[in-house]
Amino acid sequence: MTGVTPDDVRRRHFGTAPFGHHGYHPGQVDAFCARIADTMSGRDHLSAADIRLVEFDGPPSGHRGYDIDQVDEFLDRICMDLEYLRRGHPLIAPVRQEDPLTHDDVLRVRFSAPPFGLSGYAAEEVGAFLDRLAATLAHDGPNGLTAEDVRSTAFHTASPGTAAYHREEVDAFLDLVAHQLAKTTS
Repeated sequence: MTGVTPDDVRRRHFGTAPFGHHGYHPGQVDAFCARIADTMSGRDHLSAADIRLVEFDGPPSGHRGYDIDQVDEFLDRICMDLEYLRRGHPLIAPVRQEDPLTHDDVLRVRFSAPPFGLSGYAAEEVGAFLDRLAATLAHDGPNGLTAEDVRSTAFHTASPGTAAYHREEVDAFLDLVAHQLAKTTS
């Protein structure tokens, strides 16, 4: 696995949106990536929620913007890495598009407990999902998870006193997995 550095984020280039699509405003995406790099360097304080909820305008009139899928995938990966860096955990997911998530990566996944006072997903259910995902990535077969399976995955809220995982971390991971599985089947 390869972690991303602030310089990697600043230098990240995105392709243009396909013909017929407007895409994201390049200046806004570049400025937001600069803020992410500053956050990684300790000069800004974006949270994973800030990254997940960011919205970009379309490009200036007469121009094509950045490819929406490329930007969204990158932000999903960065969101996850940023959460783990913020919590002092090692990175668990690759950030470059050339580095797909592997069976071994899934076996090393560790999610944080939810923030104090907030509920989280039931750890037992998330663990069962990770087992199924690891099997899918290890054996490409008819019984594996699909991108649609991942998108429709819903976990119950953990009961008080039981193990729980941070919702934003799990959601970012699901976004990453769904996007990867969609790419492998298209």
